[in-house]
Amino acid sequence: MNRAAYRSPLGGECHRHRDDFDDPRMRDSGRANHSTRIEIQETKVIPPYTKVYPGRDATDFGRLYHSLQDACPASYFAAQMTNSDRVQRPSQLPMAIATAILAAGIFAFDAFSTFEIAVAALYIVVLLMALRFTNVTGIILIALGCIGLTILGYLIGHANDPNEGAMLRGAVSALAIAIAAVLCVQIRMSDARLRRSEERYRNIFQGTSVAIWEQDFTEAANACAPILQQGIPRLRDYLTANEGFLKHCLFLVRTLDANDAAKQLIGDLDQKNVQQSWDAALEPETLVAFREILLAFLAGESSFTIEAAIRAVNGELRTTIVTATFPTDRSRSVLINSLDVTAKIAAEQALQQSIAELTRVSRIATLGALTASIGHEVNQPLAAVVTNAEAALRWLSRERPDLGETTACLKEVVQEGRRAGGIIHRLRSLAVKGELARGPVDVNAIVTQVLAMVQRDLAQHQISAVLDLTPDLPTIAGDEVQLQQVLMNLVNNAVHAMKATATKELRVWSAFDATRGILVSVRDSGSGIPDDHMQRLFAPFFTTKAEGMGIGLSISRSIIESHHGRIWAERNESGGTTFHFMIPTATAEGSGNLA
Repeated sequence: MNRAAYRSPLGGECHRHRDDFDDPRMRDSGRANHSTRIEIQETKVIPPYTKVYPGRDATDFGRLYHSLQDACPASYFAAQMTNSDRVQRPSQLPMAIATAILAAGIFAFDAFSTFEIAVAALYIVVLLMALRFTNVTGIILIALGCIGLTILGYLIGHANDPNEGAMLRGAVSALAIAIAAVLCVQIRMSDARLRRSEERYRNIFQGTSVAIWEQDFTEAANACAPILQQGIPRLRDYLTANEGFLKHCLFLVRTLDANDAAKQLIGDLDQKNVQQSWDAALEPETLVAFREILLAFLAGESSFTIEAAIRAVNGELRTTIVTATFPTDRSRSVLINSLDVTAKIAAEQALQQSIAELTRVSRIATLGALTASIGHEVNQPLAAVVTNAEAALRWLSRERPDLGETTACLKEVVQEGRRAGGIIHRLRSLAVKGELARGPVDVNAIVTQVLAMVQRDLAQHQISAVLDLTPDLPTIAGDEVQLQQVLMNLVNNAVHAMKATATKELRVWSAFDATRGILVSVRDSGSGIPDDHMQRLFAPFFTTKAEGMGIGLSISRSIIESHHGRIWAERNESGGTTFHFMIPTATAEGSGNLA
């Protein structure tokens, strides 16, 4: 087939098969593009410049669009026309009448002329004309009719003088008509597929929520050509220093087509209203953005993306991400995509504000938890202070004051006061950065001290205490007061759990394993903890006590974890609960039973 080169009305040289010009839809499509071409000196697509992303890959639509320009000229032409610009076929009736007259003329010439030529082959022209007004079924019927007329013409013209030459010419004509009919059917089927493809891509073009413009930068590039010869840096400096020339280049950019989303964003731009539209929408940053896109186009980049704001026709300031897709052939049109992300950015800002509010609430909650923790932990030594002070007063109020007992009570008051101060200091240290000051700690000594402190509570509730301490335990690096407070919390919880039980036995033991560290366990004979509460025991503010705050076990876990250990609880088979905590140590000496 012959191929013809021509200049596309939208820019760029295209190649088409010579047979394509015989397709009336293709011819009319070309004329329609010439006649309906919209020439506009500018476009509102370039938003105010904020961020530039040179070299980013083109959008999928841009790749698809320019590939259609290369591979499918008909689809490319259809993509340039709005629905109102679609080509209307010529009236079918005159074409059908002309085709019938031509077929009748060919039949008469074939039947009654004396020329020894294959006149019936001219019926192929009839089939080609039928492509203008009928479908596949019509082409088949017309082809059968033409073959019938060929046979009838032979019978009329050679009924009295049959010869092999005339019969051969008739057979060749009928075969040519059949072949032409097959080709015409294929053309019509291809045309139907092409129409569906055009409609599909047109729907993509119009239906997407992304604003899309097709622009021609040719005239703007030509205006910059003399300065461009001195290099891109020189052109950038010139465009920056000469705002008037930059505006002139902006007005030279022509918008060839725009989808519905683009029109909804900035409205229709035509040659009459271009100046007025830009006067209403132009922002100082807009020229900077256009300058960067124009320089990217002239520098030969494949695409260019900016994130900026654009003033819409309703006066709202929209934030958009705009991508310019540049064709390899710079004489062809440029595709511009603009995605409105105003709502997305507003949602992100609202999210950041919510996160800031949540952070503030979290800090307040942390402060409240710390306050509650101090109140919970200091309550024990304060109660001991009050008890010892009352005892000291009783010893002094006797007829013969017992100064020895009074002195012992006051010493305990001092000791408990210091312990309260140490608790506050160490609870505060949990909430600040930095490592805790730690020294060697004897775990067995801590267990003995805690049981001595709670001896009065154990006697008050008639609870027997059993100690099973592994001797010669290695020391660990830790905070003595904090570990003492952990054990105090566990013992107090055990005492509370056994207040209403018949069997009241508190068992505390320690053990050592060279690979895991020192284990301390506190076992009570209380009612036990329900299964659904076991997973939440160490959660802040979770408690099973009516008067509890849910702070003690949470603080205990924080302290043990700060010592690189772990704490857990188990239900006893015979009733009650056993709490364990284990703290690792680097000492490898010692032995014990961890069971």
